[in-house]
Amino acid sequence: MKKIIKILSPVLCFMLIFVCLFGCSKRGESTPVEPENFRVSAYIVANGLDEKTFDSSNINCVTDIIMFGNANYDEQGKVTLTDAFEQDIKVIRKFMTNQDLYLNILGPGCQTESDDWNDQMHDLADRNTSAFESGILERGIKEVLDKYDFDGVVFDYEFPLRNKDWRAFDKFILSLDSVLGDEYEIGMSMVGWNLKQSKDAMDATDFFEVMSYDLWDDDGRHATMDIAVDDIEAFTKKGYDKAKLDLGVPFYARPTTKEAYWYNYNEYYDKISDDGLYEDKELGLTFSFNTYDMIKEKTRWALDNGVGGMMVWHYSCDVPAGNEKSLFGAIETAKQNAVHSK
Repeated sequence: MKKIIKILSPVLCFMLIFVCLFGCSKRGESTPVEPENFRVSAYIVANGLDEKTFDSSNINCVTDIIMFGNANYDEQGKVTLTDAFEQDIKVIRKFMTNQDLYLNILGPGCQTESDDWNDQMHDLADRNTSAFESGILERGIKEVLDKYDFDGVVFDYEFPLRNKDWRAFDKFILSLDSVLGDEYEIGMSMVGWNLKQSKDAMDATDFFEVMSYDLWDDDGRHATMDIAVDDIEAFTKKGYDKAKLDLGVPFYARPTTKEAYWYNYNEYYDKISDDGLYEDKELGLTFSFNTYDMIKEKTRWALDNGVGGMMVWHYSCDVPAGNEKSLFGAIETAKQNAVHSK
């Protein structure tokens, strides 16, 4: 009998491990999202907006506006706004209809002289952690949200790579959530390959902008459909509710060889091939865009698979509404098709 027990014990241990690893999945449950509630969030780069030149024609395709580029916090946790901040809000609100408005706030930048990317990210993380631990950043953010009547705050913190960086960020998000309460929402821009957020911080964050761009497939294609699917799957496997996710799409191109060039869609939309490529003969580079059809396909897939919305980087890169190749038009068409097919 003792021999049988000795033989069975390793088997039972293996079965227990197998059940824990594969039977108790952390995969997130997806809250159903009705097509009419499907979000379309767009970053508006704002640091000196002019209502005479701002193209508001696509604004009604957007449900959530994220104002970017005119608010920062330093290592001491002090929040600063640019001189153009109030003018930017004035311009955006002039054209808003029923959109929610969020403040994107950026932290201290990297100051190391190292060319190593990891060194740069570690330096950036150290400076942001200092702000998170200052004890004043939470109140500073709330004061701005209160004064200018925002709906919430969005963080674009790239990237807390080390576990200690994530712990500091998570602790801050929980503290911020306690300060903001139910009055304001917290959003976060994140990438699918760096998901170390704690469950508590995940729950305290109201929505996530999935930065599914500046990524290439083996053929050098930028931000493909497969990359988008893989990114959402990575979040889901980590336990994120898909209804909290906005699938990010680029309204710009990157070279197939990954050089540091960004080409806006509205400057090349009539020059790119059906598969989204534009050859810049002067530079000797081929640029890979998301076309109208690609954006429509991604939106349709997101709607069909329980994703909460789409996110656009960034608003001013599209052609005006009414242009048959408008990328916002592609999102809106897919969304309305889903509404009418219910």
